[in-house]
Amino acid sequence: MRADEFWSLATAWERQGLRRRDFLRLVAGGVSAATIAGILAACGGSNPTATSAPAATAAPTAAAATTAPTAAGAAATTTPTVAATKAATPAAGGAASPSAAAASPSAAGSPAAAGQYPYPSGGKYSTLEPIGKQGGHVTEVSFADAKTMNSMLSSDTSSGAAISMMFNALVGVNPDTALPFPDLATEVPTTANGGISADGLTYTFKLRTDVKWHDGQPFTSKDVVFTYTTLMNKDLASPRLSVVTERVASVTAPDDHTVVFKMKKVVAPFLTSNMYAIVPEHILGSVPVAQIKQHPFSTGDAKQTIGTGPFMFKEWVKDDHLTVVKNPNYFRGAPALDQYIFKVVKDGNVVAAQLQTGEADYGGVTASQYQDMTKQPNVNALAYDSFGFLYYGYNLDTAKTTLFQDKAVRQALAYALDRESIVQAVDFNLSQVAVGTMPVLSWAYAPDQIKDKYPHDLNKANQLLDQAGWAKGSDGIRAKDGKKLSFTLWTNAGNTQRGQYITVMQQMWKAIGVDATPKTEEWNAYLTRINETHDFDIFLVGFSWGVDPDQTTMWACDSYNGGFNSYKYCNPQVDDLLAKGLSELDQNKRKDYYIQAQNLIVEDLPALVMDFGKTTNALNKRVHNMLPNAINLRWNAHTWWVADGK
Repeated sequence: MRADEFWSLATAWERQGLRRRDFLRLVAGGVSAATIAGILAACGGSNPTATSAPAATAAPTAAAATTAPTAAGAAATTTPTVAATKAATPAAGGAASPSAAAASPSAAGSPAAAGQYPYPSGGKYSTLEPIGKQGGHVTEVSFADAKTMNSMLSSDTSSGAAISMMFNALVGVNPDTALPFPDLATEVPTTANGGISADGLTYTFKLRTDVKWHDGQPFTSKDVVFTYTTLMNKDLASPRLSVVTERVASVTAPDDHTVVFKMKKVVAPFLTSNMYAIVPEHILGSVPVAQIKQHPFSTGDAKQTIGTGPFMFKEWVKDDHLTVVKNPNYFRGAPALDQYIFKVVKDGNVVAAQLQTGEADYGGVTASQYQDMTKQPNVNALAYDSFGFLYYGYNLDTAKTTLFQDKAVRQALAYALDRESIVQAVDFNLSQVAVGTMPVLSWAYAPDQIKDKYPHDLNKANQLLDQAGWAKGSDGIRAKDGKKLSFTLWTNAGNTQRGQYITVMQQMWKAIGVDATPKTEEWNAYLTRINETHDFDIFLVGFSWGVDPDQTTMWACDSYNGGFNSYKYCNPQVDDLLAKGLSELDQNKRKDYYIQAQNLIVEDLPALVMDFGKTTNALNKRVHNMLPNAINLRWNAHTWWVADGK
């Protein structure tokens, strides 16, 4: 099916009130365009039916809309993107009746009347209560502080959480359907409305005219062009550099309220994976790109950290708290809350304690803490599947270490781990052992088609090391050519779950003659270690994808210095399959490309996905309309309110 056929039929299907997931299933199953057209004709003018969220689909979060390491593991939200909000901010249950404050698409300026991907409304995570009280605050607690206020530079969940409260992207991602909805744009581009060219290589966005930056300056197309062209500037060293430059040829502005993207190739998930928070050209436009990272806009300044979102930057006391306050001129309506506080504490135990006492309102908890939270009268304990996972990576840069160049060593270490026991003992069965690299919510999840599953097998592990020439010495530690199989295993401090993981991993590796030394480090220093200096042997960290299964940023050769390929893995066959997956609109074919890529990656094993965990967190019962979910937590932050008004 051609790109123009795909988008035209998808639009027509939805206009008939039919569910998009059914359309995608037909396409994935190889049903022809003619057959789908026939179904549409038979449907005539049937009444719309409520849509329900696909098992997974498209995108991440608003500021970064992609993926990012998570400090709190299953607990945190995910990547730093604003319109869509973290690729993995899990969610709780639904709410009650629809809210007038939920801003219907038409009222918000979205093209709801045209039926094109309207502003979220009416689903499990977008059915909101009327705002009961104005004022008050909500405190979110974590042991990981943010690293930057600049969405172009953010690579961690804490930064992404704060950014998503203050900034917007052109489109966001619906928390129920995982489909795009208009945010700074007036509508989501499609072939039907002329926003996407027939060949899928040109996207035209019409921008809202009622949006202002927090300092009162008008938002225009200059800001969008500046954001994307700066992302593509190597001097910025953005973690999204490789992805954006590989996909986008140019970004231009015919007028103040129109932006045109020219693509280098068809990118199936562009609208859900590459919609980043827009930054102000009038603040950063005159700043040398190499200096943006140190500019007050990025480091936090009440006058220069300027966004378009529902909350405005107030103050940031490193390793203590970050406060944002209501934007009375927010284009969807002034927020109900007066302020939102991101509080930083010592570790996960303090997080849990403050949630129990009511000193904090929302935060991620570990699997063991979750059990206690279910018994607390003042909070709702939440556990749900997400796009997140825990994984460890080997350093394949020979300038750093030569221990892991032989994949037999990497595979042996994987076979030595009894991941089933770890999940049971450490995660209280709130995770499941990973097979492949795709999260369980993804439509590309296909564990039965992954060849290497790495079950616990000490005999296999020992055999691989023996054959690779690593012999045990008198001290029981293996060595080869006078070099011991001894290394450091890093993770971030403050996360008791991960601390337990690396301790157990050390013990299991010792059983096969491998000497691992666990070490922990403060979150931001740890991020620098694994993402910038690459000064590690093996690291363990949490990560979360967006709803699209593209994993270029983690496995592509070019993503070492412009993505999250921290191990310096490079396999041209994998690159080719990832590229094919990105440019293919047929979901069934895309899935096959990703299965092939996974099998290569899992055999090479530059990193091992340990398990796919549920997100576990707790939310104070006084907080309303905050509906944690696996796709987009903060899309409706302006409607959050507290029952006590405090």
